[in-house]
This record gives sequence, structure tokens and C-alpha cells, in this order.
Amino acid sequence: MKKIVSFGELLIRLSSPGNQRLQQTKSLNIDFGGAEANVAVSLGQFGEQIKYITRVPKNDMVLSAVRHLNSFGVDTSDILYGGERMGLYYYENGSCGRSSKVVYDRAYSSTATLERGMLDWDTIFKDADWFHWSGITPAVSEGAKEALLEGLEQAAQRGLKISMDYNFRGNLWKWGKSAEEVMPELMEFNHVMSGTHPDVDVLNDTIEDYHFQIEGDKIMQRFPHCKIVVFTSRGVISNNHNTWSGALYDGQKVYRSQQYDLTHIVDRVGGGDSFMAALIYGLRNIESLQEVIDFAIAASAIKHTIEGDQNICSVEEVKHFIATNGTGKIVR
Repeated sequence: MKKIVSFGELLIRLSSPGNQRLQQTKSLNIDFGGAEANVAVSLGQFGEQIKYITRVPKNDMVLSAVRHLNSFGVDTSDILYGGERMGLYYYENGSCGRSSKVVYDRAYSSTATLERGMLDWDTIFKDADWFHWSGITPAVSEGAKEALLEGLEQAAQRGLKISMDYNFRGNLWKWGKSAEEVMPELMEFNHVMSGTHPDVDVLNDTIEDYHFQIEGDKIMQRFPHCKIVVFTSRGVISNNHNTWSGALYDGQKVYRSQQYDLTHIVDRVGGGDSFMAALIYGLRNIESLQEVIDFAIAASAIKHTIEGDQNICSVEEVKHFIATNGTGKIVR
């Protein structure tokens, strides 16, 4: 099978230990993340040929980050080196009624100073048949948006399947245009995309299939290349206790996953990324769309039990999770 290409900003994650607040902690745990890198790590563990593209400076922190990606089977051979700094974010894990908190420090990063023409898309897309991006990249800067648009144009010319996660981050859209102004032009290229629905933050059993169908039809009518729209639904009982489920619409039928009751969440950062990675894997390897959405939401449920940005699990572990209904039955 051909390669998947995932493109976005590679980040340093600095987290306060346990449930300490950023304003009280005297130390920070170092990890690496970024939405598209998280997708790449999951796909590498699932056995896919995955290439990750970003722009980073040359320093020891980047070397550590690249080795981290390589350890999960991610091809970083076409990463572009340049610029002055690696973007980072600070993370504070919430508890009970106190929400988690993210503080970004990404201005003037190597990715933020990326420009159209810097990336060699001919080399990047060699032997590839899938391109994945998220709405975080065009939020970083106008230059990053233009580089992404160039990649989308090149991917479309080569007939690649294109997937995206809308991934709205209001705190990042500061370069002069809003997501509403920028995203539609980029979304024109997509075949698979995450959708939004005004009711998705309530318990999933209160949403009827036709609600997802209505929203899916709106997206497909506006963006005719789109053939698959997916939704995730999170019910928030507390910071550590959520319900989690998903839906997939193919223009004909809505496929619903079961709803998982995530009673002791360890870290929900990367939950959507793990969902998108498992969705991509499922659409490439699983024939039944019902099984695709079941696999995607189960993989994402597992991510909520794992500290850090990335989902550390295999295809077999996801299948076991589904088979045991997420009960945590011991594997012998």
C-alpha cells in the first residue's frame, strides 16, 4: 500500500506534573506533540507507511523530537530544516470541575514562518496516495496557510485522497483573517472531513441520525469532493468523566458507534487526532463503514487513558478494546 503524508507543526509540550497548576509548579515534563504528528504516530503503530512533514530548526530538542517520531515508524526524511525556533505549548491537566488549560508559544516558529515554495511537494508525494491536514496549520500564519494550500493543490493534481480535521483553535487565529474566511478555500479539496454540529457536546443518545445527516448533507453540498463526513460527540460530566461516541455519514446512511463512558480520564489531549488516525486506517483497511467508525471511536477512547499527546496502542489492542466493550479485561 502507498504512503500517507501528514503535514503540520511539530511542538514541544511542557506539562505541569499531575494536577498541579502552571502558576504553582516548579518543574515541567517535556513531551512532543502537534495534531498532525499525533496522527502520524498512531498510523505508524497501525502499520501504515506514514510520512510526516513539518519545518523545524536544527537543534538538540528537534533531534529528540524526530527520534521520538521515528521510534513509532514515522518517516521524517523530508522534514524541512530552517527557521529559528520550535513551537511549544504549556499544558495544565484539570480535575473534577476545573478544566484543563493550554498556553501557546508558537509565534515566529519555523512553521509560522513557512512560505509557499519552500516545500518540495514532488519529493514529498512520491509513492503517496493520501494527504492529511488540520485546521491548526492555517491558523498559525498566513505563510503556513499558503504552504498548505500549495500542498493541497499538488495533492489534488496527483489524485491523492485528502482528509482533514477542522480542529478550530480560536487562540491561534491572530494573523488578520478568521477561520470562516480562510477554511472554505482549503476545504474544497477534501474527500474526508470532520464535521461540526451544534448538539455534539450533549450526550450522544439525545442526537437522532437525521441531525447528523442534515449537517453532513450541508457539508457535501458545499464541498462536492467530500464523500465521508465524521462527527465525534463528547458529553462532559466533569474534566475526568466524559462520554464519547462518533458518527460517520457517507451521503447515504449514518453509522453510529457505541457510546463509551470514560470515567477516569488520564489525558484527553490528542483524542480527536487519535480518532482521525484510526478513521484513516479504517477507511484504507476495513470494508464495513460500521466497523470503521467502531474502530475509530474505540482507538480514541483508549487515548483518553494515556498521558501525552499520542495514542500508544496497536490495531490488536483496539480490536481487544472493542471485543471487551472497553471493560479493561486482562490480556493473557
